[in-house]
Amino acid sequence: MNENMPEDLRVKIASKVEAAKDRLKNIVQEVKQIKFDMYPLPDVSNPRRIAALDGGGYSQDFVGITVIPSRAAGAIFEKDKDPIWVEINDVEILTIEDDAKNYAALFRDLLEVQVAHQLLKHDPEILFLDGSITNLAYKGIPQSIRFSFEEERKIEEETIGFKFYELFFDFIRSAYSLVIKCLEKDVLLIGVSKDSRASILVKELLTKQKKKYMISDTSFINIVSNRQPGFTKPIEFAPKIRKVREKIWNATQVFQEKNLRSFYLSYFTLKQGALPIRVDSLIPQQNRLKEIQEAMVTYHDGNGFITPAYLTHARAHMRPDLGNRLVNFVAEEIFEDSPEIYNSFFSPRRRDVIQ
Repeated sequence: MNENMPEDLRVKIASKVEAAKDRLKNIVQEVKQIKFDMYPLPDVSNPRRIAALDGGGYSQDFVGITVIPSRAAGAIFEKDKDPIWVEINDVEILTIEDDAKNYAALFRDLLEVQVAHQLLKHDPEILFLDGSITNLAYKGIPQSIRFSFEEERKIEEETIGFKFYELFFDFIRSAYSLVIKCLEKDVLLIGVSKDSRASILVKELLTKQKKKYMISDTSFINIVSNRQPGFTKPIEFAPKIRKVREKIWNATQVFQEKNLRSFYLSYFTLKQGALPIRVDSLIPQQNRLKEIQEAMVTYHDGNGFITPAYLTHARAHMRPDLGNRLVNFVAEEIFEDSPEIYNSFFSPRRRDVIQ
């Protein structure tokens, strides 16, 4: 502990640690009483033609502008062959009227879906997406779009929110197209979440119990399995569909099929002591659940994750030094063309200068 820590803060922390320990200890003891089965991992299967992808990004705020370099990278992996890489890079420049944080995440997600479309051209048997595939249909709706649909009015070009409006609809149409192509080409679509904080499984298990726990699925599985290898029985779940969501689906003519609005969910602990991995799949591909279980084991990287996802994460990650170079390139281009614009919008914030 830091010797320079004020005594009053030390006392506050100690008190809160004790309270947290008591609360969490009670949860652990009660969860251990719940009957829950973990299934043994299957044997390794024959290698397949696998596609996997991930995305990365960087963001830099100035006084009036946010610059967002982003990338998505994926590859086709096949035994005894070099990976076939697909990579898309792009940069967005947003003014303060735009929701930069949420825009950046959606911008990166769209690049990932675009890479997935490119990978499908190479006819993989399995496609691993980074994160939950539920986001393809249930991606968070920007407030500006939500209000426009609730009020049944169209966002006009050059108005606040229009840029986000266009991006969101590009994403949801492209995401829906990806799902349909996977079904048509018989490509097994799997969503893999590295660090899920969802509580879908817990809510399902505790539906009939009076006492509820504010606990994630990951924590629950860590407790009941004692962090031993295994996987959970797939359960079908459907996120709550709000009216505004249905209006957007109807307006864009996507996800009209009821069997595309629900998913299968399972968790895999691939190594003793490793964190569980959340795995989502499509209801129309329910006859291929065994293939998913075998694929998770076959492509285990030995450290509790899967190799294709690990490799694409490493490729897609945007290092801060590269992100900073790209931001500086944008700023320099602006300065050369118009020092007035640069000085008005691209001045560093004081907090950045003080650091």
